[in-house]
Amino acid sequence: MHIDEYPMLFELSNQKRGKKTHCGVLEFVAEEGMVYLPYWMMQNLLLGEGDILRVAYTTLPKGTFVKLRPQTKDFLDISNPKAVLETTLRGYTCLTVNDTILINYNNKRYFIDIVEAKPGNAISIVDTDCEVDFAPPLDYVEPEPVRLAFPKSRLPVSTIVPSNYVIHMARKTDTFRLQNAKGVSQRDGYRDRG
Repeated sequence: MHIDEYPMLFELSNQKRGKKTHCGVLEFVAEEGMVYLPYWMMQNLLLGEGDILRVAYTTLPKGTFVKLRPQTKDFLDISNPKAVLETTLRGYTCLTVNDTILINYNNKRYFIDIVEAKPGNAISIVDTDCEVDFAPPLDYVEPEPVRLAFPKSRLPVSTIVPSNYVIHMARKTDTFRLQNAKGVSQRDGYRDRG
């Protein structure tokens, strides 16, 4: 095997399920023919203990961009997610699109999906300046727009406000004054000069 660069990177494939990912090596301590993987990586590959895994040496381009999506919105509650992410990603050598990585922080587990990567679907993140973007969490719900409620007693439902009029509200009296661009006012349907 010819090694082009370090750290050594490998493509891991579960050919039975058509899943693959990429990783570096922490240590070469397993018996020959055996591989020790973190459980989250086994889940990405849909592997069970003792399943067949294809391991191939590979090289990957240095990453310039990655888009991440937290699986839950409680990741947004972390006071400094950028620092937590930078610290966590130091433990990774590469990222593969459609993988899910695990972040342990303050005795809580956060799962983060790799949504997009550039310049390829698998990138090396060692010694690189990689731009990071976030997609909304999977369980995020867009808040409903705030609607203003006007007192019904002062402005009848049947009142039609011409488009060239501006509504002025006085809080103390709960009255509405409509004023057109020429400064002519109309209050509660009656013309008024000021």
